[in-house]
Amino acid sequence: MICGLLRDAGHLLHVDLYSKRIDFFVDMGKISCIITYQPVCIIPAGRNDGMKTRGIRFDTADPKQSKRIMKIAKIAAELFGTKGYLETSIDNIAAAAKVTKGGVYHYFRSKTEILYFICSTYVDLDLENLEDSLAGIENPTEKIRFIIFRHIKHFSTHEYGAKTLLHEAYCLPSKYYKQVKERERQYLQIVTRVLFEYLGPRAKKDLVTALAFSLFGMMNWIYSWYDPRKSLKPEELSNLVFEIFTKGVKGAVL
Repeated sequence: MICGLLRDAGHLLHVDLYSKRIDFFVDMGKISCIITYQPVCIIPAGRNDGMKTRGIRFDTADPKQSKRIMKIAKIAAELFGTKGYLETSIDNIAAAAKVTKGGVYHYFRSKTEILYFICSTYVDLDLENLEDSLAGIENPTEKIRFIIFRHIKHFSTHEYGAKTLLHEAYCLPSKYYKQVKERERQYLQIVTRVLFEYLGPRAKKDLVTALAFSLFGMMNWIYSWYDPRKSLKPEELSNLVFEIFTKGVKGAVL
């Protein structure tokens, strides 16, 4: 989301589990497919930013510990996304996760670190393998379709992480907030490049920037009303956003 693990300088990812996704595209009458492996359990490796000073190092966590870390983070995201970060305590998280308060601190130094973990994890979920996947799609229109479907799919499967990122990331200390926003800017840059491809070489930078933010506005604002369990299926909503955006751009710009 512009706006899932942090991978800045010196940071790597250790991925314990993957799920396979196959996307089919029609380009110039030719059917092709792209296989992407999406992380299910992502743990940041080698954090050297000084935030982790006690508890388990994420990069040395075994699979059992990794699952516990993700369980705590998932439950915290649900609490942050519904009650708010400031209104949620470590006691609340421990109770919801059915662990002791010390059990939470065994994995996370503080509530701030949990928030940082949730936000950075969601951003990297959006970025993971994105450029490689787009490189396999020739048609710019289909690249836009891929981005929209992928983005909304991530929201539908990680809605509380998305809501936490959109609403609570500002609670992070400045240093960590900037790191998360930098990853978001990378996502924006990728989408902006695709829109330049779509509009052609004569497209003005200001116009493309406005369109990029408009697209993210359409995709991100769904957090305020969309419930994938009760409303449209993610694929239906994605197609609706795709049709409105591309046809709207054609009518107003092309």
